[in-house]
Amino acid sequence: DLEVIGQFHGTYIVCQGPHGLIVIDQHAAHERIVYEQLKSRPGRIDSQRLLMPETVEVGFVEARILEKLIGHLNDWGLELEPFGGNTFAVKSEPTLLDDRNVAQMIIELAESAADIGLETDLDTVLDKCRMVMACHHSVRANQRLNDEQIGHMLTQLDRCDDPSHCPHGRPTWIQWTIKDLERAFKRIVH
Repeated sequence: DLEVIGQFHGTYIVCQGPHGLIVIDQHAAHERIVYEQLKSRPGRIDSQRLLMPETVEVGFVEARILEKLIGHLNDWGLELEPFGGNTFAVKSEPTLLDDRNVAQMIIELAESAADIGLETDLDTVLDKCRMVMACHHSVRANQRLNDEQIGHMLTQLDRCDDPSHCPHGRPTWIQWTIKDLERAFKRIVH
């Protein structure tokens, strides 16, 4: 039902809806889309082998956590192997990461999992990992999107189970009704 007006500051998608003005945070919206894609895909996610494995060094605790998560990460297209000490070799990455900084993502993933601890149930740890991966894949603030990209994102967001919030709970969109706007411009008094 939305008519795209445009993009504001390369960060927000501004739309006109039947009841007012809608502003969508493009990063939060895309993060929700990617998170749900990661969560709903059965089996192994498509990956791309790296020509030269990339090494990543993490702390001692984070290394033990990554060792326990390797099988799950491999299913998500992120192939890691222990490389001695607290270092891991990244052999492939999910194709959906679009050349993002995979080393930084692995470090953040391991730190986030360490923060909640492996004594927490595995599903919670894996969900946190999905959130980190979704965040790293998502479009960023100050990233210009063309009309086709915006339309595709809105279609995907509309298919989400929870299109109103990113995986961290932030709103993906806000709305000002026509009445809100009229009140702000003193067109109506009450």
